[in-house]
Amino acid sequence: MRTTRDDPRGHARGLLRGLAAALLGLFLAACSDAPIVVGFSGQLTGPRSDLGVQGRNGAQMAVERINADGGVRGRPLLLVAVDDGDEPDEAARADIGLLERGAVAIIGHMTTSQTLAALPAVRARGGSPISPTTSTPELDGLDDAFFRVMPSNAVWARALAAHARHSGLETAAVLGDSDNAGYTDTFNNVFMETFQALGGRVVLQQGFSSKAGPPWERILDDLARTRPGGVLISASARDVAALAQRLRRALPGMRILCSPWAATRELIQTGGHAVEGVETSFAFNEDNDAPSFQRFQAEYAARFGFKPNFAAAYAYEAVSVLASALERTGGRAEGLRAALAADVEHAGVIGPFRMDPDGDVRRPTFIVAVQNGRLVTLGREAAP
Repeated sequence: MRTTRDDPRGHARGLLRGLAAALLGLFLAACSDAPIVVGFSGQLTGPRSDLGVQGRNGAQMAVERINADGGVRGRPLLLVAVDDGDEPDEAARADIGLLERGAVAIIGHMTTSQTLAALPAVRARGGSPISPTTSTPELDGLDDAFFRVMPSNAVWARALAAHARHSGLETAAVLGDSDNAGYTDTFNNVFMETFQALGGRVVLQQGFSSKAGPPWERILDDLARTRPGGVLISASARDVAALAQRLRRALPGMRILCSPWAATRELIQTGGHAVEGVETSFAFNEDNDAPSFQRFQAEYAARFGFKPNFAAAYAYEAVSVLASALERTGGRAEGLRAALAADVEHAGVIGPFRMDPDGDVRRPTFIVAVQNGRLVTLGREAAP
C-alpha cells in the first residue's frame, strides 16, 4: 500500500491542507478586531412583543455603550436580533440560526415557554443562552449552561400571596395562560400554596389559551358564581388589561392581582382606568432612585420615546454580564460557560446582583401597584 509520502496526490493534499491552515491563521489574525457576534432571540412581533421589542432595545443600548468604551479586548460587539415567532418550534430554529451565524452567546428568550423549547437544541450545540426575563423555578439550581439575570418567580409568588393575605384578602380565584405554562403554572401554584398556608382560600382555579382566545364570558360567569374577594391572573399585559376592563363592568370592586409578566407600559396603555389598583410583586420598580437606573431610564426614553420596562433593563444587564465574561475568555465562545458561572458581583442598572455558579440570581422583591397611570412601589422585601 502506498503511503502519503509515496503518493503524489496524497502529498499534494497534505500541502493544500497546510496552506489552508496557514491562510486561515492569517485570516484570523487579520480579523482579530472583527466584531463579536451576540445573538438576541425574542418575540419581536405579535401580541406579546412588548417584552421582545423592549428587550432588544435594552440589549442594543448595552452593545452601543460597551462599544463606545472600547468593546471587548478592542473588538466591537455586533447584536443580531431575530424574531422567535412566539412559537416553540420557531424558538429552536431562531437560536440555531444565530449560532450558525457565529453568535458567541444568545440573549433570550423572553418567555419561559420559548426558553424551555429552545434550550435543549442550544445546549447540544454548545451555546450559552442568557435570558433577561425567564423566571421559571423549573430551571433553578441546575448545572445546565443556562443563565439568567431575573430571579425565580417563586419568590414573587410567595411575596404577592403574603401581601394579599396581610392586606385582608380572604378568598381568591387563580387564572393562568396555559400557552406559557412553565411560567404561569409555577407562579400560580406557589401563590396558592402560600395563600392557603396563611389562611386564605382559593375558590376557583382555571387556565386558558391566549392564542386560541381567552373565553372571557365563561370566566366572568365563573367569577360571578364563586364571588372571590380577588382574582390573580398570570398572563401578558394585554390579557390582564382585557380581563380588568370586563371585571370593572361586570364585577366592580373585585381586587385584581397579576404576575409580573404583565408589568409593562402595555398594561396601562391597553387597560386605561380599568387597571388602576392592579397589584403585583417584582424585582423591578420604575421609581427606582439608583443613579445608574435613572441614567439608563433617561437615555432609553430619549432614544426610543418611551420609558424602559423590566425587559429592557434586564436585557441591558444580560449583555453587560456577557461582555464581562467575554473579557475573561478573550472574546471567544470557548470557556464562556465557566466565565459566566464565576461568582462575581455585577453593578447592574437596576442595582448590584450576583450570579451563582448555576446561573441563578437573587434580588430584592417589590410590591407594586398601578396608581394614576404609573407602577408605584408599595413596599420592599430583602433578597432571599
